[in-house]
Amino acid sequence: MKRRQFLAGTLPTASVALGGCLDSSPSCTGGDNWPPNVQVEELELTPGDSEAFEIQVDGITAFSFDSRLYKCGTTDAPVRFGDIDFTPSIDSQADSCPPFYVWDDCTRVTLNVTVHVGPDAEAGTYKYGFNVMETIGDRNSHEYEYAITVTDN
Repeated sequence: MKRRQFLAGTLPTASVALGGCLDSSPSCTGGDNWPPNVQVEELELTPGDSEAFEIQVDGITAFSFDSRLYKCGTTDAPVRFGDIDFTPSIDSQADSCPPFYVWDDCTRVTLNVTVHVGPDAEAGTYKYGFNVMETIGDRNSHEYEYAITVTDN
């Protein structure tokens, strides 16, 4: 299995000090902070592999995957997401498929996502996407698309 980091979104170009203190918490207010910084580990797996990878997003209040690799999508998909762990834990979720995960406050989120590759999966790229949102102050959303690469044994 090969891993590489991918950075998307915008990087802050300046720090603002308020009251003599630097605030390192993410901000969900103002257009200058959108879209948020996103870091994704991209995976290269072989048939039969199961591996976890991380997605990190700064300054969101909601997150949802598209259904391409999510377990409620095509049940016979050769590459599928398994368990997903969140840091910090979600505050609520919509009972949809895939679920819509929500945090009450603007949050820096790390997702640990398990990927399962079927033993008969063909070599190629398997695309997935997700949507991040912020609903405090200005309402914004942004979609991202990535791929998991499956190589021959």
